[in-house]
Amino acid sequence: MKFNIITILVIFISANIFSQKNVRHSAHKEQKEYYDSLATFSPKEYKKLTEIKSILPVGKDKCNLQKLVFGWYPYWSGNSYLNYHWNLLSDLSFFSYEVDYLTGDSVNTHNWKTAAVIDSAQANNVRVNLCVTLFDNHAAFFANASAQQNLIDNLLSLVEYRNADGVNIDFELIPDSEAVQFNNFLINLADQFHTNIPGSQVSIAMPAVDWHNIYNIPLLRDYIDLFIIMAYDYYWPGSNIAGPTGQLYTMNTFDYNLSKSIITYLYAGIPKEKLLCGVPYYGYEWKTESENVPSSTLLNGTSKTIKTIKNNSSGYYDAIKLNENSMCSYYTYYSGGNWHQAWVDTKETMKYKYDVIQHQDLAGIAIWALGYDDGYSEMWDLIRDRFSNCTITPSNYTIYDMGGPDRNHYNHEDYYFTIAPDNVSLLSLSFSSFELEAGYDSLWIYDGYNTDAQLIGGYSGTASPDYVEASGNALTLKFHSDGATVRSGWTAVWNCNPVSIENNSENNIEIYPNPATDFIFLSETANKIMMYDIKGNLLLIKQNISEISIKNFSPGIYFMKIQVKNTVSVQKIIIQN
Repeated sequence: MKFNIITILVIFISANIFSQKNVRHSAHKEQKEYYDSLATFSPKEYKKLTEIKSILPVGKDKCNLQKLVFGWYPYWSGNSYLNYHWNLLSDLSFFSYEVDYLTGDSVNTHNWKTAAVIDSAQANNVRVNLCVTLFDNHAAFFANASAQQNLIDNLLSLVEYRNADGVNIDFELIPDSEAVQFNNFLINLADQFHTNIPGSQVSIAMPAVDWHNIYNIPLLRDYIDLFIIMAYDYYWPGSNIAGPTGQLYTMNTFDYNLSKSIITYLYAGIPKEKLLCGVPYYGYEWKTESENVPSSTLLNGTSKTIKTIKNNSSGYYDAIKLNENSMCSYYTYYSGGNWHQAWVDTKETMKYKYDVIQHQDLAGIAIWALGYDDGYSEMWDLIRDRFSNCTITPSNYTIYDMGGPDRNHYNHEDYYFTIAPDNVSLLSLSFSSFELEAGYDSLWIYDGYNTDAQLIGGYSGTASPDYVEASGNALTLKFHSDGATVRSGWTAVWNCNPVSIENNSENNIEIYPNPATDFIFLSETANKIMMYDIKGNLLLIKQNISEISIKNFSPGIYFMKIQVKNTVSVQKIIIQN
């Protein structure tokens, strides 16, 4: 299996904050401790660390989300919220209420009662959650019923005070001896929130790998509203090998990744409509033995934000490379007598994660952390392009089973998804590899938008579909693997013939508003306009016009061919309710 593609982005501010290699810490804990250490900085120095780069146009389009986009706002993000594209954010989690394990009171709430970011979120109809953190001393807390109740009472009061929507529980590094008490606490908290604040939301942040089986999913799933996988830190500052913090597929021998985390938690019983996949807007840079992948690390890694990488003040982040096994990108450079590797996600590699989330039909994503891309719009654009009603499915794309381009598929894969590119006349699917356990693991392909459509075929063993064509513009794939033997899986490429809407030349005419509901206006009078649906059907012809009524058109994506004098252009328009 294989793939290619890349661009530029990612990761966090430099700081060696770990004294031991091979001791794994969460990014939330690591970065909190780093910024807490800045208390020794002067107010002027701290302001410089958190000041915004530039104000981006907020809400420049009217695209509406079709997935949840949950983002943590850590207190050190400062005024970065002035750059948020609020129409592309559904939930903001204010990080954080730090729990005093002895009493349940707060060590710090970081100005929850007065924070301006909460006012901005609510003014833009974004749900607000108070994130609650406890990273150590769990046994003492769970042994103290009064501290637990005091915490719940405090949280109810604070959420009601800000007219907020709920709480996000981020308790990490819980020992297995405290698993029962932890799950009981979550149920108690959720029950009291749902009773005292009807419609409130209780979410939990979960590790990428539940190493000690802490989370009792069958017990929790009827109480918790959102389960959030922190699908990062697969490689962490103390890693012996440099690699991607949020690897989509397995890069080397460490066979844990975002794809496997999704499959594992779904199989554990989390409903897909309640499952969010965390994505990192940061990563790590290490000194390494060589520029090759994989390479051993020489020192603990330091973290970088997208903003730091995009600013590229050091000049080291120009030559991006793609690791085709993990579908993640990285930089290498030589400085100070050592090789360095900085593993990052670009817009082009992050989109592969988003496509897996789409294919698995999860509830959406969770961003750690808002503000880490401050001053740049690429990640907002990607959310718009993948998770909103402005999305256009590409006409050419490579897909895999959840094992990715270099690994066997996993046990317990059980899902289906539909391929329905926009503006096509012929959709085909070509398989370059196919191997499953005969009779136990199978792929079915349907000629339409769901599994009720006509079955083209069911395939198992090495009986590859080879080449499949749709009678219309959609194909649906259903894949199942059992709990035993795995094989190399499958790789396929879909292709389409675009509908022929010729574009002879360009003109500078503008269409507004776009998206629109009742009327579309042109910046100058057009000699002729022709309007098409995404299948290429001609719907409307008008001459000598600058205003067009669209009241009788259904919501969706359309194309308009515009002739002004001797020039012709084709533009996409979106009609909304």
